[in-house]
Amino acid sequence: MDHFLAVLNAQNYFLNPHFTAPVFVGNLVLIFGFFIYQLEDKSTLSRAILYLCLSLAAWLYAHSFLISSNYPEVASFWMHILYLGMTFSAAAMFHVSTAISHRYPYQKKMLTGMYMMAGVVTVLTWSQQFVGGLKMQFFGYYPDSGPWHMVILLFILTCFVFTEYNLFSYYRLIPDEFERRRALFFSGAFGVLFLGYSDLLAAYGLDSPAISSFTIFGFVVSVSFFIIRCYRWVVDQRAGALESIIEEKTSEISKIVEELRKTQLKLFETGRISALASLSAGILHQVSQPITAIHGFVRFIKKEMAPTENFYKPICLMEEQTVYLRQMLEDLMNLIRHREIKKENIDINVLITRAVNLLTDELRIKRIRWETELEEDLPFVYADGIHLQQVFMNIIINAMQAIEGLARGEDRELIISTRFDKKENRVWVSFKDSGPGLSAEDREKIFEPFFSTKDQGAGIGLALCKDLVAEHGGKIGVTSLEGGGTTFTVYFPCALIKDLDKEQENRRVSNG
Repeated sequence: MDHFLAVLNAQNYFLNPHFTAPVFVGNLVLIFGFFIYQLEDKSTLSRAILYLCLSLAAWLYAHSFLISSNYPEVASFWMHILYLGMTFSAAAMFHVSTAISHRYPYQKKMLTGMYMMAGVVTVLTWSQQFVGGLKMQFFGYYPDSGPWHMVILLFILTCFVFTEYNLFSYYRLIPDEFERRRALFFSGAFGVLFLGYSDLLAAYGLDSPAISSFTIFGFVVSVSFFIIRCYRWVVDQRAGALESIIEEKTSEISKIVEELRKTQLKLFETGRISALASLSAGILHQVSQPITAIHGFVRFIKKEMAPTENFYKPICLMEEQTVYLRQMLEDLMNLIRHREIKKENIDINVLITRAVNLLTDELRIKRIRWETELEEDLPFVYADGIHLQQVFMNIIINAMQAIEGLARGEDRELIISTRFDKKENRVWVSFKDSGPGLSAEDREKIFEPFFSTKDQGAGIGLALCKDLVAEHGGKIGVTSLEGGGTTFTVYFPCALIKDLDKEQENRRVSNG
């Protein structure tokens, strides 16, 4: 008890100028250790660094009080604390290396043994066989070596060798550049720290200055800068990753907003068109009744009149106009309110063949040469066969009407072809005629209702075709040069059929 009170008595110490450096560095080491412990979220590495910093602080504080003691009894106490800090800091170095190299779970027993050996070595310092006592150096009291003092140095050296082995082997094995740099840095930093143990050479009578304060200060400062740099690198990496994610999400949001805007416009347009369609259908129905009555009345009058009468020709003209009006109203009704779609897996080639067969006589009468280039084994299209046949016939009729306006002797040709676009997974149908072609202005308006390039055209057919194709998930387009012919192209998505035998059977039945 008296010995402990002597250690606490300030009168047993003197103001040693060598006292300042180890106390200052000891405080710095403690601050650094607790800072890393909190910064690393109490990980295995942060705990190991904290243990190392506590051991180094004990070493430095013991050194400062040891060299400032007035009496050997007081200095002896701090001598044992000095050895405790040195031995446990050596074991803590190994602890840090296990955490950096991710070998802590595999070397846990070995690490425990290191800490236990550090405790045993600290106890052995009470024996004069290991520490012979104290002797006065130029900077104050310092331990004197005993016969077995080399055991302490051997333990410290062993911890350092295993530490370097862990770090160096991890450096060679790990491919990650950041981990390699960290292992290499700590290997060098521990090499600098190990130089501080050269203070123990004073125990062998060497009047060497105590450099532990400087080496530990260098270790702490370098590790601090390295950790700050690592965190800056990590922050930059995360910021870059977040920036990329933000750009990606911003782009996705922009696309979603654009799609929502288009959907909103489509819904608005669909609602407006639906309302107009209902209104138009009612109006057309009301108009068609008096037109039908007028047509019947005009035909009755025409039958009762002789061709030689003065009003016979005007009556014939009225009949033609009523027929035209009835046909136009019928086309309008088809455009506004066509029949329910009944989809099934169909072969486009079969529909093309049927449409051409139905129009063969008219093609021959108008002296139009036609060819069909149909690709074999086309995938099926999930569609309404009657509607698509109506589309194909309408396009062929338009082509015939364009070609028949050519002068005698000019080439009159219509080529119909199909093929499978494997990349887009769709069936492609082309109608290429040798007609007079379309102007750029006409190409822009060709699918608009009531627009026609023919004097007697109602402008309903192609608008109806576009509507029907769209309802089947397809697209229709036109390419033309004025005076160079016109090509209508229709695309349809392929049907999703998993059973190939079923597809072949459906094709056989369809062709039959």
